Amino acid sequence: MRHMLLAIALMAGLTGPALASAPPGTAQNFLDRVNRLKSKGPLALFDGDMKRLKAEAIAAGKSIGNQRIAAEKAGGPLPYCSPQPRVKLGQSEFIAGLEAIPAAERSRTSLRAAMFRIIQKKHPCRA
Repeated sequence: MRHMLLAIALMAGLTGPALASAPPGTAQNFLDRVNRLKSKGPLALFDGDMKRLKAEAIAAGKSIGNQRIAAEKAGGPLPYCSPQPRVKLGQSEFIAGLEAIPAAERSRTSLRAAMFRIIQKKHPCRA
């Protein structure tokens, strides 16, 4: 049930009221909001922050995918080496990746930068 709620939280949206613990747009803020929604249980489905969280995560992922596509077209070095330019991250995998980043670092890292780091770890480029 917990993983289901987490998945719903990630799929439902991002952005809502910012928590005082971390600035909006940071990986810590995103994780704080996901945890807040998880604590609501099934009622999280009715929270407007669900859609905002999902939109934020999708926007960060698209930006990273577009960066990879542009590097590929330009013939430059790839930022990560996956079979496809657009990487799929499951909700649990994404949250676990965020939680693996030390809290002090998460609080000053953008969601995009944190997602980029998770993708690079999943699909490193071998020299």
